[in-house]
Amino acid sequence: MESFEDQEAEQGIVKAVEAAGDVQVERALVGVVSARDVSLRQGAAGPVAAQGDVTITQGGCGPVLVGGDMTIRQGGCGPSMVRGSLSIQQGGTQSVLAAGNATIGHGAFVGLVASPKVTVEEGARVLVGTPVAFAAGAAFGALVGMVASRRRRSGKS
Repeated sequence: MESFEDQEAEQGIVKAVEAAGDVQVERALVGVVSARDVSLRQGAAGPVAAQGDVTITQGGCGPVLVGGDMTIRQGGCGPSMVRGSLSIQQGGTQSVLAAGNATIGHGAFVGLVASPKVTVEEGARVLVGTPVAFAAGAAFGALVGMVASRRRRSGKS
């Protein structure tokens, strides 16, 4: 990948952007984005990895790894892991694991959210919240453990 400092992709298609600084994608399509802070405005990207914050306004992207906070306004993304807080207004995400607070605002949708504090405002939808998400994860982990244990025992016979 080519490295760019404070890279800006405008009105085009870019295969990948990797930058030590900030990246702003406006009215463009980018395959992969890796930078300090990422801003998508009326644009789209594949996977996004940011050491800092990610802001999506009227755009979307694939899976997201965020070292800071993530804000979505009239946009969406795939599965997200956010080290900071999450805020969504009139947008959505498939699933999110946030270390900070998660605010799901009016007109927003999240399939699954796991966060220490989840605020779901009027007009927002969350399919699976934190307690159910952790319970499902624990049940899945137990099931995988049992299957692995049986395989080991049957392999020794």
